[in-house]
Amino acid sequence: MELLYDLSFNQLKRWLDEHGEPGYRTEQVFEWAYQHTVRSFDEMTNLPKDLRQRLAEQFAIGPLEPIAEQTDVDAHKMLLAMPGGGEVECVAMRMEGYTSACLSSQVGCAVGCCFCASTVGGCDRNLTAGEILLQLISLRAAEGRIRNVVFMGMGEAFHNYEAVCESIQRMTDNRAMGLSPRHIAVSTAGVVPMIHRFATDGPPVALAVSLGSANQETRDMLMPGVARWDLGDLMAACYAFSEARGGEPVTFAYVMLAGINDQYHDVDRLARLLAAQPHHLNLIPYNEVPGCPYEAPDEQTIARFYDRCREAGLNVSVRRSRGQSIEAACGQLRRSRST
Repeated sequence: MELLYDLSFNQLKRWLDEHGEPGYRTEQVFEWAYQHTVRSFDEMTNLPKDLRQRLAEQFAIGPLEPIAEQTDVDAHKMLLAMPGGGEVECVAMRMEGYTSACLSSQVGCAVGCCFCASTVGGCDRNLTAGEILLQLISLRAAEGRIRNVVFMGMGEAFHNYEAVCESIQRMTDNRAMGLSPRHIAVSTAGVVPMIHRFATDGPPVALAVSLGSANQETRDMLMPGVARWDLGDLMAACYAFSEARGGEPVTFAYVMLAGINDQYHDVDRLARLLAAQPHHLNLIPYNEVPGCPYEAPDEQTIARFYDRCREAGLNVSVRRSRGQSIEAACGQLRRSRST
């Protein structure tokens, strides 16, 4: 059965036209599907009963029932079985005054970052746009209004470019979810050709790039799936993105690994790499992943690294991950039960 969320507004309109329905039904169905937490077409009470029946015969709708979930004071993590096969984790993060959703774009990940749980076992497949939206709808059903969305869950978003962009289109469509593009960010490990494409034809949302290291050899070791593009090419693509977006800075995520990329010379390399690039540098102390041989630096090392970044003129902050106690923090999402 087809997922209703995989249909664009125009595709749904064509389906309704083919079934003899007036044009205004498209707005009604879209509003029910995206602005209300409906679990069946029977709840769409302003639609004729025969139309509701035809829709139910053709399409699936409604939030998924998690096959596993965990929650703490900061986060709510769900493991969802996707309609097209495979399992993914997504997270609602409770911030001060609003909630953010961290969504997955693939079942697994092919980049192979050796500090990340999502990459274990590789990548089975891309998610459809509807399956991406279904994660957001399922989190919203449990947590209420969600203001921000980040594509920082399982998968390399730019390996599933079309579906990610299509899902953002419906997130920001006022006939659907009506989210602000300013509250959406797409993260990539550094797929250089797709950063260039995103700069010119992508939706007007933020870009985040996982950096790993400002040393080419170390970055290639940590992130083998993007080793074909060197740091010079990556910075050129990021600069092109900023130029195309009127100087908008790129956020660079820098996972801090004790003894690997947390020394003074690493700051000097970062300063040289980002000197001409509109940027915000997010330092993320490593979140433990079972089977990975890394540790987070101690607090004194993190503080010294941050201070030296500031002294070097970098626009920097330390991002404390939420959901660590339930393995829902940055780099900890996976495709099967973790408890």
